[in-house]
Amino acid sequence: MMRLSDKKLFGWRSIFLLNVPLADMKRAVEWYSRVFDLPYNEDYMEGRLSTVYTLDFEGTEILLDSNNGAAPAPQPLMFFKTDDIRQTLQFLKESEIVIHNEILENNIVIFEDPDGNRLMAIQM
Repeated sequence: MMRLSDKKLFGWRSIFLLNVPLADMKRAVEWYSRVFDLPYNEDYMEGRLSTVYTLDFEGTEILLDSNNGAAPAPQPLMFFKTDDIRQTLQFLKESEIVIHNEILENNIVIFEDPDGNRLMAIQM
């Protein structure tokens, strides 16, 4: 019997892409680029009504997608590892990012992107 958990059957190694629904592409690209210190491709965004934009997080891509009109996710869509949850919380506060929970279980902060999608930072 074939099992999805048998990595050898399918060659699954890692997550390649995560889809994030949003309403305002330009605002989202600027926000994600600024918050996660990623390159912002202004040439790609200027003068173009793009509905998707891909951000590379060291092998996992995040696809910002304004096509689907989905409501913001009430549970965190993504979990980001951090080395210092207190510094991360301070950065989020200084950046005036909406925070839903400050330091749960001594290692988790839940915050949101400009479209109301919840995200999580976790110290591991």
